[in-house]
Parts: sequence; structure tokens; C-alpha cells
Amino acid sequence: MRLTLRQQRDRASLYLLFCLFVLLPLTAVFGHRGVAPWLLLASIPAFLRGDFWQSAYGALFDRMNLREPYFVGFAAIMFFCFWIFLSGFWSPKHQYTLALYILAPVLVGGSVVWFSLNLTRAWIYRLSIAFAASVAAGMAVLLFEGLTGGILRAVLPPHDPSPDRAKDIFALASGVSALVPSLIPAAIIASMLVGRAAGLGLLALGAAAAASNNIMANIVAILAGLAVAYAAVKAPNRTLTATGWAIIAGLMLAPLAAFIPVEAAYQRIGDAAPSSWLHRLSIWQSVASRIPEGLPFGFGADFTRIWERTAPMIDVPGAPVPMSVIANHPHNLFLQTWLELGLPGVASFALFIYCGMRLLRRANLSPNVVAAIIGAVVAFLATMMVDGSLWQVWRFASIALAAMGAGLGYSIGRALKG
Repeated sequence: MRLTLRQQRDRASLYLLFCLFVLLPLTAVFGHRGVAPWLLLASIPAFLRGDFWQSAYGALFDRMNLREPYFVGFAAIMFFCFWIFLSGFWSPKHQYTLALYILAPVLVGGSVVWFSLNLTRAWIYRLSIAFAASVAAGMAVLLFEGLTGGILRAVLPPHDPSPDRAKDIFALASGVSALVPSLIPAAIIASMLVGRAAGLGLLALGAAAAASNNIMANIVAILAGLAVAYAAVKAPNRTLTATGWAIIAGLMLAPLAAFIPVEAAYQRIGDAAPSSWLHRLSIWQSVASRIPEGLPFGFGADFTRIWERTAPMIDVPGAPVPMSVIANHPHNLFLQTWLELGLPGVASFALFIYCGMRLLRRANLSPNVVAAIIGAVVAFLATMMVDGSLWQVWRFASIALAAMGAGLGYSIGRALKG
């Protein structure tokens, strides 16, 4: 039977995505920053469809009502990006283009989620299997690299001259970070299509990959994501509301980090904790202490990188040399928002989270889908609280990838009911 033009288009779109899912594990292992262009390529099937523009943005402008969380949430994130652009005028680096680092993952991520929600029944299963298999393959190769000291990366240029190939190993840990938000959605898809054992096996594989690459933030992120995902399966609406308000509260209370007793912590646990952990305490305390100076508008996008050049040095227990009280970013998403974007950035970010929470509650999603969403968000934020930056576009691409997985999980549940 001859395929219609629409069927040919849909088949070409799915073949493109299958190819991309083959490449995703290699991207995580050999170049975690490549997750951002990977996501851009994955958005092509949606962006080339007229019904995407009509249903996604047409629905948005049909709901231009300040009581409508879909419209207000979109307006909040757009204002957040616009404020980043404006802050470039008073930022020491005049970084006007950094707004795209947030705007692009939002728009592109929205397109892949839309695509995952608008598939025919046959393609839903095939693409969902490809998503889960791709995440599993990525974690498997990252586990292999962690156990072998990065043997695959060692055979490819450029050569890493750092002691014990530290740059390569850190890059592998970042590859794990790029897949961590997608781990729980992928495990839920595996559970729905294959069985609970497959989902648990995928979670165990991800945890092993995180442990083998020796970055505690990834392990904590997986455990935190699993905890809230488990709670969401038992009580989805309650967990969703509690998580949303906890995120907003964490954002609002972030400046209290100024009261971290750094010196006392150094004296009490200096010999028992890694120097990188102790250095984080100093960074957070220094950033939080400087926040009031920049209010109400903040110091501007990427201010921290300029501050680092003149920041004082301190002795951190376990560190071989003195270290700056600030790194090239605050290693905390909430503190960075306060410091660089001020009250407008904080308020628009909080409003976006609040509207997202209301939208998800109103959607009356199944416990599995709520678990996938909340688990991915919490895992993502766990890494962003200790290691991430607003200006690492690959991290925001990683949560957009996870959102695609949650969308596929929703579509599978709908197909199984129908």
C-alpha cells in the first residue's frame, strides 16, 4: 500500500529520532555538551509540522488570561529570559546572548514533548523503547568507562595531560549528569512495557554508572529522584504539591547561606570531608553574603566569572594550594539566580515553578507519569544545587530530554488504556 505524504513524513521523523537515540549514548560518553545540539536535531520533526505551531502556540495565545497557568507560566519564563538579556547591559561581561541558553532548551524542549504526545499508537511503543534503550546503553557505556578508567575516551584525541586524566574522568561524570534526569522516566517506561524487573534493572544500572564515575552529586541526585518518585506513586497530588512548594521555598531561602559557619565547619570536619565539599561551603557563603549588595536587580549575567578574578584566596582543608572564595560560577542554581538576576529573576523563576505545579495538578496525570516528572525534576535540581550553572545549556537540555521521556510515558499509559 502506497503511503500518503503525511505517513511518509511521520516515518522519516521517527527514523531521524531512532538515529539520534543511537547517537545519544556516544554523546554522553564522548561529549556531554553535545546533548544540546542533539536536542535541537530532535526538535526538527515537530518544528516542521504545521499542527505543532497551531496546537502549541495557538493554544497558548488562546489562553491569554492571567488566571490561566499555561499562559502565565510561559510569560514568566519568557520574562526570565528577557531579564537575562537586559542584565547584560550592567553585567561586567555584557553577556546579552546568555538568554538563549535558557530560551532555546525551553522552546526546543517544548517541541519534543509535544511530539511525544502526538504519536500514533504503533510509533509510541517503538519510540518509547528507543528512549529507554538509549538511556540504558548510555549508562552501560558510562559504567564501563568508570570501571576501566575511561579506556574508550583514552583512544580518542585530544590527549588529556592532567594527572590521572582528571579532565576525562570529570567529563564522564558530566555525561552521567546529562542522563540522570532521564533515568527515572526511562525506568518507568521500561516498567510499563517490559515489567518491573526491567525498570529496577535500569535504575540499578544508572546508580552503578554514577558510583563508578565517583561524583557524589550524581548519586545524591538519583537517590533524591527515586525518593520523590516513590512518594509520587503512592500519593501523586500530595507529592507534586509538596515538591513544588519545597522548590519555591528553597529558592526564596537561598540567601540564608550567608550564615553558613564556614570556619567552624573547617575545624570540625576538615579531615573527614573532601576538599571540594568544603570549598562549596565557602563559595555558597561568599555568594550569599554578596547578594544584598546587588539588589534589587542583581549584578548581571555571568558576573561571577569576573568576580573570580579579584576574589580573595582561602586555605581549604585538604586542598594542596589556596583556593578562591568563588569559582567561575556559584555551583548553586538558586544562589546564582539571586546574585546575577536579582529580585526580578527570582520572582519570575518562582512564578514559573508555581504555574508548572498548578498545570500538572490540573492535568490529573497517572501516578507513573507524576513520578517520572517529579523524579526527573528533583534529580536535575539536586545536581544544580551543588554543581550546575545557569549558563550550562547542556544541563537544561538534559531536563528537556527527560521531559520527552515523561511525555512518552504519558502516551504509553493513554495507549494501554485505549
